[in-house]
Amino acid sequence: MYSKLNTLLQKPKLYEKTQEKFWNDPHISKGMLETHLNPNTDAASRRPECIERSVNWICSLLPRGAELLDIGCGPGLYAMRLSNRGLCVTGLDFSERSIIYAKEHDNKSKYIWQDYLEMEFENLYDMVTLIWCDYGALIPEDRHNLLDRIYRALKPGGMFLFDVFTPQRNFSREESTSWEVCKHGGFWNPNPYICLNAQYYYSENIRMQRTVIVEDGNIRCFNIWDTSFTKQALSEELQLHKFIPIDYFSDAEGNPFEEGSPTLCAVMKKQEW
Repeated sequence: MYSKLNTLLQKPKLYEKTQEKFWNDPHISKGMLETHLNPNTDAASRRPECIERSVNWICSLLPRGAELLDIGCGPGLYAMRLSNRGLCVTGLDFSERSIIYAKEHDNKSKYIWQDYLEMEFENLYDMVTLIWCDYGALIPEDRHNLLDRIYRALKPGGMFLFDVFTPQRNFSREESTSWEVCKHGGFWNPNPYICLNAQYYYSENIRMQRTVIVEDGNIRCFNIWDTSFTKQALSEELQLHKFIPIDYFSDAEGNPFEEGSPTLCAVMKKQEW
């Protein structure tokens, strides 16, 4: 156990992935769903008032009856509102627990339990959305895979709307470590465990959170990456996949872009035939 733990407490290689369950871990997914549904925090989903403003903006970009695919939809907080506003919405998420909840509370939208890195759609949607900065949590290989799949899923002229963090958010850039004893269990496990946390920086735009969970007879490790983007870097990355920039905004509510904003929302278009 010492050898494994000692290895996990070293700074990992850039964009190193871990294989532990996260979204579909029975205990963790329960806590994630509770956080999504908590209206007083934006740790998993944005607060209801922010979601309403995003929905109003998205609906202003599309005609009634347009086909929209919301990937990483969680428990359907956006999808349900968008369906109620007259869009034909499909929600897709890797968390089975969130999809079950969404289906139980929204009979207008269609929901699919699937990893969006494996989705296979062809020319079906007028818009694809990916909201709350999920894009920057992906390693480059997965980002490029996802962009190819989104491009194929869109109809000619269809739009991809998503947000990311900007380098303004990583203002401290100080690496740190900490530990916590959870005698009565917690977010990561219902049983007692020790939680070892480390925050690492690889450049002004790339950081990661490593969480090591030490339980009786078991050690689990979770790497959560966070890549931030400037407007130029984001545009260059998407143009590699034939996307055409429409405009940039400060957030997923459609507010005009301002330098210094901690978030950046891009609206991109698939080429017309």
